[in-house]
Amino acid sequence: MKGWIALDIDGTLTLDKYSVPNEVTSYLKGLQNEGWRIALATGRTCFFASMALSTFDFPYDFLVQNGSAALQMPGKRLIFKKYISPRAIHSVEKALDGMDADFLVYSGYEKGDFCYWRPERFSKEHLDYVEKLQKREKETAKAIDSFEGLDPFPLIKCFGSFDQMTDAARRLRATGLFQVAQIRDVFTPGYQILLVTDLHASKGHSLRELMRIEGRGAKVIAAGDDENDLSLFDEADIKIAMAHSPEILLKRATLVAPPTSEMGIIAALEKVIR
Repeated sequence: MKGWIALDIDGTLTLDKYSVPNEVTSYLKGLQNEGWRIALATGRTCFFASMALSTFDFPYDFLVQNGSAALQMPGKRLIFKKYISPRAIHSVEKALDGMDADFLVYSGYEKGDFCYWRPERFSKEHLDYVEKLQKREKETAKAIDSFEGLDPFPLIKCFGSFDQMTDAARRLRATGLFQVAQIRDVFTPGYQILLVTDLHASKGHSLRELMRIEGRGAKVIAAGDDENDLSLFDEADIKIAMAHSPEILLKRATLVAPPTSEMGIIAALEKVIR
């Protein structure tokens, strides 16, 4: 094993939520054949992310829902998972107190990646947003009156304005119970999304655990384009930020890749590997 190449999907491998360019897929398959371990890390559910990776016919590790579960692909064998206890929901409700939007709870790949939500707690504006989000990401939504009785789950998703989500992220982190990543919704201007996972679940935490199990190799390369990729950078020797990344990633990067629309990840990986 030469080492690890850990890659975000959206905005890094592709700008199309439903497919990865064939050239990128073929290039990564070649690297895997050369002895690199490929880890793909995403905030998406397993079901939704798998749509974009349908042509990946080679072994890779899959870190879904911001690292809450690690799967060995293409067989979907569970390596490990780190889920949120339902008892923590009260802490999320308290952190969002005074805001005009509730949050979404995701069940996990083993239960079909259901999205549980409480529609009566959303304003009309936010109801419209959730419906568009669920349609875009092809989620199976289940409306419920209460989150009481849920099993442990991988992810909570909150959304709102930049100021609202910045304040909510601060409150959630202060509980000491969660990892919180604040990212842009590139499809809906003005909206920010919080990805809330267990304290020990992030893209970087899960990559570190994979390397503990499988070995680290000589070099670790990570690439991403948003805040939830910072934890991957923490584990990497070489850090690649895509050209459109926020300043916080660009400052941490070893190099900046050409635009994703030009399949810039190929040029960047070629430069650091060859």
